[in-house]
Amino acid sequence: MNEEKKCIVCQSTSQQMPILEFAFKGQKLHVCSQHIPIIIHQPDKLQHLLPDLPNRPGEHDD
Repeated sequence: MNEEKKCIVCQSTSQQMPILEFAFKGQKLHVCSQHIPIIIHQPDKLQHLLPDLPNRPGEHDD
C-alpha cells in the first residue's frame, strides 16, 4: 500500500505539483516545488510543522 506523498506545507499531492522527498531526524518528508524556497530561505516558517528544527546559524532565541 503506497501512501500518497503530500507537501508538508500545503498538502499538495504529486498529482497536483512536483513533490520532492527530504529527510529530517530520520523521518522522510515531502515538499512541493512551490515550497522549496521556504526550506532554503525561510526555515523558521516551518517551526510549527517541524518543532525540532534548529535555528539557522547566527539566529538566536529571543
